[in-house]
Amino acid sequence: MANGKVELILENLSCANCASKIEQKVNSLYFVKNANLNFVTKKLTAEVSPKDYKLFLENVTKIVNEIEPDVKVLEVPKEKPVIDIKDLSLIIVSIFFFASGLFVYKRAWWGLIFLAAAYILAGESVIRKFLQNLLRLKLFDENFLMTVATISAFLLKEYPEAVLVMLLYKIGELLEETAIRRSRKTINSLKNLEIEYANLKIENEIKRVNPKDIVPGDTVIVKAGERVPIDGVVAAGSSFLDTSAITGESRLIPVKENDEVFAGLINIDGTIEVLAKSFYKDSTISKIIEIVENATSKKSQTERFITYFARVYTPAVTVIAFLVAVVPPLLFSQPFDRWIYRALIFLIVSCPCSLVLSVPLSYFAGVARLSKASILVKGTTYIDKMARKIYAILFDKTGTITQGSLKVDKVVTKDISYEEFIRLLCHIESFSNHPIALSVTREFKVKVEAESVKEVKEYAGKGIEGVVDGKKVIAGTKEFLEENGVKVEIKEDFIASTAVYVAVDNKFCGYVVLKDFLRQDIKDTLNLLKKLGIKTFLLTGDKKEAAEELAGELEFDGIFANLLPQDKAKIAEQIKKEAENATVVFVGDGINDCPALAVCDVGISFVQNASSIATAAADVILLENSTEKILDLIQISRFVRRVVIQNISISLSVKFLVMALGAIGFANLWEAVLADVGVALIAILNSLRILKNQK
Repeated sequence: MANGKVELILENLSCANCASKIEQKVNSLYFVKNANLNFVTKKLTAEVSPKDYKLFLENVTKIVNEIEPDVKVLEVPKEKPVIDIKDLSLIIVSIFFFASGLFVYKRAWWGLIFLAAAYILAGESVIRKFLQNLLRLKLFDENFLMTVATISAFLLKEYPEAVLVMLLYKIGELLEETAIRRSRKTINSLKNLEIEYANLKIENEIKRVNPKDIVPGDTVIVKAGERVPIDGVVAAGSSFLDTSAITGESRLIPVKENDEVFAGLINIDGTIEVLAKSFYKDSTISKIIEIVENATSKKSQTERFITYFARVYTPAVTVIAFLVAVVPPLLFSQPFDRWIYRALIFLIVSCPCSLVLSVPLSYFAGVARLSKASILVKGTTYIDKMARKIYAILFDKTGTITQGSLKVDKVVTKDISYEEFIRLLCHIESFSNHPIALSVTREFKVKVEAESVKEVKEYAGKGIEGVVDGKKVIAGTKEFLEENGVKVEIKEDFIASTAVYVAVDNKFCGYVVLKDFLRQDIKDTLNLLKKLGIKTFLLTGDKKEAAEELAGELEFDGIFANLLPQDKAKIAEQIKKEAENATVVFVGDGINDCPALAVCDVGISFVQNASSIATAAADVILLENSTEKILDLIQISRFVRRVVIQNISISLSVKFLVMALGAIGFANLWEAVLADVGVALIAILNSLRILKNQK
């Protein structure tokens, strides 16, 4: 039986090292494939056969109980409010006891009771985890460092410092959890687009069904106020659809018969019938939900480094602190209390909380910020890649720098009236589903009398022929007409990348030129990319003359035409060699773009135009049909990276400085507290800036 994707939520998971251990042990289970535990979202995903699901749940629960007994394994996620009122209340009470104790403990012994109460309220969860780990002989995490350091401070009669460490740590945890829930709420707003039902039309009846039961070819009715349940084409009716659910911007688009519509769009007025083009699992909305759910599964290089760093760093600083406490007294007859105090400073400062909390939080906030900007990334690693130096961005032509829909640019007739030419052309083309044929019939809107058309034959990639009102009509490429014995007479200097040539009764009677016009925003996008020092290239399968004509108004650093899919991939590889260690990006939305999307460091596709295969191959999906979103992606990614570097730099520089000062006697416990949990608070607050509208 094929493996399926399963998910569990590990509620109350707060230890990054423990998360790494759980992930490692789950991956070691023989019946599990590709297990990934996202520490920020607390979500464990894995590939497991349906028959092994119960065994999987039992084993995960057992592993979690061994490593983190306080963590609950949940099958169904429980959405919590952004701010945990219970934790907030606990912190407020702890602050009250701390302030009261700080005011009276030097005047009266009973002031220590207030400080002890504040310490227990703020640090109960940390101490409990430390004791549980101690019983299992699993030490060297932040709970160990925090507990040993604060208890040692109590023994040295540094009561306020010990309480403040736990209190600030608790505040930091609350801020971190609040930030994560805010980010998760932003991301889940896309996940909540799951469509509950579809109105399936069966003959003259309408039956409410699950959208997952719809198959290509079915017709669904979408009433005013309802969401389109599948990707398809309007078969009847007209209306305005609201795109805000998918793009994030409330924009109304008019739709009529033969127009494409996407799952998730909201019908504003009227009723439309939609002919399904795909299964629900392949629909726009389903792909969005899948991408959002897995957005943080591909961790950035920085996140992986911090996890490894914390695993090695904590035992190392514990050993150093022990040496600071015992070596000088034993070798140089120094007083033990002085060096134990200095070792205590070292322990408090050394806790890696500011890094372990702020770095994953920054990337998770980045994913949420990008989602809010209608940009979906399939992993935080792509935020890193878009943040570093970008050497070049390669653009496909059709649907990427152009609008992706052909429109009639010119009609030329020969020895036939314009009206008769259009009538015959539309009648024969109405029997084809080719994009060019659809563009022609959509443009002229001729009422077709199907019974007047007979003996229709379509030739893939060439054209179509048939009999209309007793006249033999051939429409297609110039070569197709010539194969049928028609002499095509056109000017020698005429060049058209897309044209339909027409013959009636084996006599050439004219042609229609179709053109795919440039996107309105592409000029500004290319100009701004050049200002950022990024090279731009056009890669297309069209003829060189047509590509140069279309791109004549744009300033590309290079144009490559007449390309097959494998040619695009080869050119992408060549440019990657020139780029050395810089990022190379490909932007495209067709099936023929998939090899190049896969070859480049980052592949970008538009969800509204992209084929399902291109969407699968791309690393970043733009929900809005605008190339300007590429600039948003670069700017937000660079801002996230900047915040991450700031947090790492501030945390390590302050910690190492206070460690050194503490070891030689120039720092006290108050400074150690500020260097540890104080810096952690600063790093978390700095990460919160990402969720704002800054770039």
